[in-house]
Amino acid sequence: MQASVAASGETGPTFQARLAARTRAAALIPIVMDLPGLAGAARAVTADPRVEQLELEGVPVTVTRPAAEGPFPAWVFVTGAHPLRRREPVVQRLAEGLARSGYVTLVPDLPGLGDGQLMRRTLDAAATVIEAAVARPDVRGRTALIGASAGASIALLAGARPELADRISVVVAIAPFADLRKILCLATTSRYEHEGEFAEYEVPTLLRRAVGRSVAAALSESPEREALLSRLGAIEDDDQDPFETLGLEDSSAEVTAPLVKLFANREPARFDELYGALPAEVRSAIEELSPLAAAGQVRAPVELAVPPEDPYFPSGEARALADSLPNVRLTVTATLDHTRPMASLRRLGGLRKFEAFVVRGLAAARG
Repeated sequence: MQASVAASGETGPTFQARLAARTRAAALIPIVMDLPGLAGAARAVTADPRVEQLELEGVPVTVTRPAAEGPFPAWVFVTGAHPLRRREPVVQRLAEGLARSGYVTLVPDLPGLGDGQLMRRTLDAAATVIEAAVARPDVRGRTALIGASAGASIALLAGARPELADRISVVVAIAPFADLRKILCLATTSRYEHEGEFAEYEVPTLLRRAVGRSVAAALSESPEREALLSRLGAIEDDDQDPFETLGLEDSSAEVTAPLVKLFANREPARFDELYGALPAEVRSAIEELSPLAAAGQVRAPVELAVPPEDPYFPSGEARALADSLPNVRLTVTATLDHTRPMASLRRLGGLRKFEAFVVRGLAAARG
């Protein structure tokens, strides 16, 4: 893992860039965290941004830009698997805070994420938005990427695409997963494999449902596929394990039977066998949607941040990415509750690390 640390006597452009970024972070962080008093003060000393709604090849996008004339450095924000996506309040505060800090920000509603489904189409749509961002007349040079949870994994995958790699200034990934195959094992068996050993984890219903829907969506379109997705339930359903709702009738269709058998399995020793029986198209999609498989192709610096204990993805996922990315800085901070920065006395110890993480990202995006 390659990590750069600023020395206390640092001078020159890097020092100046970070000093300016600290000023921007002082406005951005209170707005994102919605800190009483401080968020209002940050808004009072910065100009109201301009907000534009547009559509890029069928993808709705909110563009939030500074009030002044550009061009500006830019961010593309890939949200997590959440039904609100760009309408989620914390997402809107981030876009606002970045615009008040001098950045154009594009937040797309990527296909699939609102339903808890990661698909090749999700990644392709992200690439379309990134290309559109760097082509905007009010954008200066490259764009930075920021992603949260599953969106962070999509951002890393986009950063690895050869046609995009040189157009990206930095990838900021907050609590991503690394290997979708291992997360599928976790979702079905409540066990996470590390160096040949399986550790038990409590698995949230949301993770089970999102992983199940993503894997099922990798099947070719058919009535059986749609029936399985319907049986797995909507992403906002949080009151019942999606795999427990599947019955014998769901395994009667030849197309979906291998998936249903894997979803029903709770024994980690059987996972490899059941995984190998999945259709080739599904296994191929799982690999293509795993950032770990493409980590070596990411040319931009990566700022990776995770909480000490993530309720969704075990720490082994962040460690695997940190060991595989060519130019990465890993920040472990208690300020994060999965992807949201939270202010409390218990989390104050991690706030300094979180601020340094934000400053580095803001500086890299302007570089």
